[in-house]
Amino acid sequence: MRALLLHGGEVVDPDAVGGAPAAGGSGGRPGPAGAGTLADVLLVDGRVAAVAPAGAALEVPEGTERVDVSGLLVTPGLVDLHAHVFVGQDLGVDPDEVGPRSGTTTFVDTGSAGAHLFGAFRRTTLDVAHARVLAFLNISSIGATSILLAGELENLAYSDERSALAAAREHADKIIGIKVRASGNVVGAAGAEPMLRARRVADELGLPLMIHLGPAPPGSDEIMAQLHRGDVLTHCYTGFEDNRLLVDGRVRESVLEARRRGVVFDVAHGMSAFDAEVAAGMLAEGFRPDTISSDVHAYSINSVGDLPAVMSKFLALGMGLEEVVACATSAPARHAGLIADGVGTLRVGAPADVAAFELVEGPVSYGDTRGQTFTGSRRLRSALTVRAGAIVHDERMEGER
Repeated sequence: MRALLLHGGEVVDPDAVGGAPAAGGSGGRPGPAGAGTLADVLLVDGRVAAVAPAGAALEVPEGTERVDVSGLLVTPGLVDLHAHVFVGQDLGVDPDEVGPRSGTTTFVDTGSAGAHLFGAFRRTTLDVAHARVLAFLNISSIGATSILLAGELENLAYSDERSALAAAREHADKIIGIKVRASGNVVGAAGAEPMLRARRVADELGLPLMIHLGPAPPGSDEIMAQLHRGDVLTHCYTGFEDNRLLVDGRVRESVLEARRRGVVFDVAHGMSAFDAEVAAGMLAEGFRPDTISSDVHAYSINSVGDLPAVMSKFLALGMGLEEVVACATSAPARHAGLIADGVGTLRVGAPADVAAFELVEGPVSYGDTRGQTFTGSRRLRSALTVRAGAIVHDERMEGER
């Protein structure tokens, strides 16, 4: 039996519910622990065995490793709904390097690979990563080859529905949706056709469609019309003048209609897709993101940073801590089809994926992708990451563990 006790942290679990002991675990969960609850988190054999308010009686197996996390925020392991982690590809970062140091235990790769390269993606990353990695399949058979070389959809021959269907069926255990970069610099003269093909493939498979919002064409109203309940509009706070979702201080009506029918709006900060003015304006209109993701890739990791860096920007923009944590844990897990197994939560029986953060107080300056700056008063700093019940990063013990 392998057991780990995280003692004395402030648990922030937006999806907190009570429950029975995990299989093979000891003790139970005396009561739900939500934001602001000082609690002990017991992990046994790769699952959450109990979450008990500090001071409550908790039966702990003999030989349990105890780690003091007092003074830290303890959350479910982060779930990044938009990342590029195809190891060896131009865009890809290694999830087992980025994940541990950022508290991210689950990544969803969004279109790095299309049908022609998905087998290689599986062999180099999906089947070998210690992090949990799932993927949206790019409708372009060659995938998003490089940030420096857009245009993977200019040639309609690459928007091959048959090869996409075959790949999605062959790798159904890893592919959770279809991705299309529906922006002018990617589709060229092909216009909306790649998006329409992606829509047909997603419908035939019964999977969600993720559409990247960039410079028109297609226009945002045309894009919204293609999105159904459970589909994802990623880069929702982009600042491209012709495709902003905020016009004259108001959220586009087509966007409001899309939200009403259940479309998911995802941040995906990236190198060029986050306009702080647009984000602040939409937040002021009550239009909050459903999910906060990083769009981390080889060209953004050293400038934009990781998922906690993006989360911190939304704290600065006025979102509450628990809401920000939910947008990077339980919400993306739900939209990725992982919530039933407890991913993105600290439910009893959930996978033992946990993150701990220092909430650093003090003035901090942030930038967006259009050269604008704004300030905040606190930020999240990753301190500890547990994946499948094992500590994979402890900032306080770096060089000792």
